[in-house]
Amino acid sequence: MITSPPARRAAAALLLAALLAAAAPRPAAALNVGLNVLVLTTPGKRAPLKGRERPEIRPRTGGRAILSPGARRRFSNVDFFTDVVRGYGVPYTVVRWDAAASPRQNLTQLLWAPDGSARFGAYLMYPNLEAMGELNRAEVEELWAFQRATAARSVKFAAWPTNVGYSPDVSACTSDDVPMRFTAAAPLGISGIKSSAVLGSGGLYRCPAIKASPLPTCSIWAADFATAGLQPNCTSTPVLDFNGGVYTAGVLVNYADGRESLAFTFDCASWTPSCLLLGHFSLTWMLRDIVPGERQALLSPQMDDFFLSTEFDVGQYAGNLAEYRVTVPDLRAHRTAWRTGLLARLPAGSDIRIDLPFNGNGVLEAAARNGAINENQVLSIDDRSCIDLPDYTTLGCNCWFIGTDACPATAPLFCRQCTKDWKKPVGTGANRAPAGALTSPSTWNVTAFLSGDALAAEVAGNADTRSGFLYCHHTWSHQNLDNVTLYDAQVQIQLNKRIAAEDYLNIAALPTFSSRCMVTPQISGLRNGDALAALAEAGVTCATGDNTWPFLLNQDNPYHPLYTTVATNGYDGFAIIPRFATEVYYNCSTETQNADLYNRLYSNYYGGPSTINDILAREAARVVRDSLLKLRHDPFMFHQANLAILDASGKSLVMRWVDAVVDLYSTLMAWPLRSLGLDDLFAQYKAREARDACALSYTLEVAADGGVGAVSVSSGSGGSCSAPLMTGAGTSSIAVSGGAGRVVTSLVWGKLGAAA
Repeated sequence: MITSPPARRAAAALLLAALLAAAAPRPAAALNVGLNVLVLTTPGKRAPLKGRERPEIRPRTGGRAILSPGARRRFSNVDFFTDVVRGYGVPYTVVRWDAAASPRQNLTQLLWAPDGSARFGAYLMYPNLEAMGELNRAEVEELWAFQRATAARSVKFAAWPTNVGYSPDVSACTSDDVPMRFTAAAPLGISGIKSSAVLGSGGLYRCPAIKASPLPTCSIWAADFATAGLQPNCTSTPVLDFNGGVYTAGVLVNYADGRESLAFTFDCASWTPSCLLLGHFSLTWMLRDIVPGERQALLSPQMDDFFLSTEFDVGQYAGNLAEYRVTVPDLRAHRTAWRTGLLARLPAGSDIRIDLPFNGNGVLEAAARNGAINENQVLSIDDRSCIDLPDYTTLGCNCWFIGTDACPATAPLFCRQCTKDWKKPVGTGANRAPAGALTSPSTWNVTAFLSGDALAAEVAGNADTRSGFLYCHHTWSHQNLDNVTLYDAQVQIQLNKRIAAEDYLNIAALPTFSSRCMVTPQISGLRNGDALAALAEAGVTCATGDNTWPFLLNQDNPYHPLYTTVATNGYDGFAIIPRFATEVYYNCSTETQNADLYNRLYSNYYGGPSTINDILAREAARVVRDSLLKLRHDPFMFHQANLAILDASGKSLVMRWVDAVVDLYSTLMAWPLRSLGLDDLFAQYKAREARDACALSYTLEVAADGGVGAVSVSSGSGGSCSAPLMTGAGTSSIAVSGGAGRVVTSLVWGKLGAAA
């Protein structure tokens, strides 16, 4: 008779395991396996929390979150993986497992569909739930049975070394930065990660695994396990070592029962590029190089204010220069030897080009300065934002950065209406442009323009310059659009359209020209219904935002545009695509200028002055982490003054910035790196939006021997769209029509086993 509480618990656990095993569907000779990823995590463990957790359901991304009943504690951070998965557009589900919840989550219902198909093709655990008491023994064994039955691979982060076949060195526990390198055994597959990549480990806590002490078993213990725990036989192979090779950081575990796991013995979070890089490694390995998504790495620098001249701050001149306008030699340098050298360092298929959001009035200003036209042909309008006006200081305003809702009701009216997110009432304001401005092109003389402005002549007449850059509108004279009238906005866009036409600059018909999407001056006018109406009237239905302002971002999905509404913006359906700011400033042309301004902003934060090399290294790390590794497509903000080449290095600030990013990127990834013009970027965002709206679900038709006879795709919305699929042969598309699509394949999954 069983009388002791431990014995009763053990018997109950065994009985529960038997019941669950009986309930779980057993695969037949073939099995349908969902090409979806399960992310198992838990409230509040020792995961680093420097990133921003996203626990809410996001059905349009293909991802959803399931909370165990009663889960209330802080979530562990899995952004380092889910940000990568979202970048590809891979369907995934995050399950927050709470061991204290009642009732417990039903693993059988989670893993298996009612028709007997497997819901998931792989799963990731962070932290290692099966070894820390969050899963009981019956649940662990059910999860393992699922792996055997479906050939699903697992990935684990923050695994204790003995859990994955190695002894730990508890005297060497640390979060210090020790370089990590892949071993020759690392199965990098189609991840595109370079085998020579060096990963940092600073801030990632671990007690390292001693490489020379492999164990024959991968032992785990948990609250309801017997004293001996579970001791499955395993063979572990190091795939990621700490510098020196004494300790291993990542291992490939092959269990005697056929299961496979990729395990890392340290914490992870999205603030470090290393973890994002391992997210790509984990995703492609766990799905056996069959990835239901696509990967594009984009780096699109945009040089606002092209054709204008930029004034420098007093005391911050570039030598004797109080202002700067790009020269023809500057422009040519960015499309000749520098660009050729850049592309030589990048993989085949790369194409880096600089985008030139232009202000046509700058051509007239230059022609007037050179005596080719009269000054009265130049449109002179105050282009300052309200924050730059004297009233902002004299009235004691402080609402620009805090926003309209937070601005005190007692503040002066000017202050309450001078916020970045202020919505201008439609139909209000006074015109600043002269009454005949829209008809002024009748007085233009293209010969005078081009003879009076060498830069305009270069753009209009040099075929290499015309094809070597991207072009888009930035309005006529750079008038801030936050408070403009409908008429003023019409002047700003219509005149710029006119000078781009065939009989002037002749760039409007170029394939490198964007006519539908633009950059507004100072990222203004996006809450001015009159300005948006004028742009739409001219065929412009999209503009860039600025990611430093959250209200200009799609908070639900950064891979989708944000659309304006009448209620919020005064106009419905205008698209805003995200754009990253940079630490290369609009009024800087030299390294000294930029470093001086940077240090005025950040010297206290960094404990002293930074050099230009320090700045560029931080920028490169930020761009690789926040953009390229997350497969974000946001372009980057620069200005025309950053194109200046004023020293013996032969490099502009933007050249230095791009070089720094490419140099770091090239040490890590072998993906092609491209730039896109705004219209093409907008098309990318729209395509991703349409794909997510299709709510795609991929299923592998797996034979018992592991062969994949076909991949079928269904649309949760019943729609028609294109479903990308990455394999070792490249990226292809499966046509989904009327809610379904299917393609016959000869891919390989894993050999199916028995459910029990």
